[in-house]
Amino acid sequence: MTSSDCHFCLKPESLLHVVAGCNNYLNESRFTWRHDSVLHLIALSLQGVTGTTLYADLPGFISPSVITGDNLRPDLLLNFKNTCLYILELTVGFETNLSVNAARKTNKYQDLTVNLRQQYNDVKLISLSISTLGIISSLSTAFIEMLKEIKVENIHQEYVLKKISAITIRSTYFIFCR
Repeated sequence: MTSSDCHFCLKPESLLHVVAGCNNYLNESRFTWRHDSVLHLIALSLQGVTGTTLYADLPGFISPSVITGDNLRPDLLLNFKNTCLYILELTVGFETNLSVNAARKTNKYQDLTVNLRQQYNDVKLISLSISTLGIISSLSTAFIEMLKEIKVENIHQEYVLKKISAITIRSTYFIFCR
């Protein structure tokens, strides 16, 4: 006898459940793996930008907690010429949740942004929301503006955006197939 329930948690199985909602998948870090795969690409892409210091919540990078402390640890910090600190928060979620996820992250880091303005001339919170199908949310224009402000060439900007989508799609497909 077949069932339309998830084989892992026995809740009703839907596309949303499989690619972004199953607690068993979450506990197995499948969604974190997808998130970190995208974050790793972004960190590598920004690592060599002239005049920047990069902090990323990933192995092999300086932790953002060096600046933010241990209570809040954003995904990525980018100090640009000691004049602007970009706080990047990445969310990879289901299409219907992108605006909710972006608002949640903005709210979560609002106080940190205000506090860091005492140390930096300018602090910008970048909420980068990507759907599980690789679509970069229209709410994520600040990420593209950041790339322009730190003088990333247009061709490299396009490359990064395409790779973000490709990695997200492949990661989601892997999660779906597993």
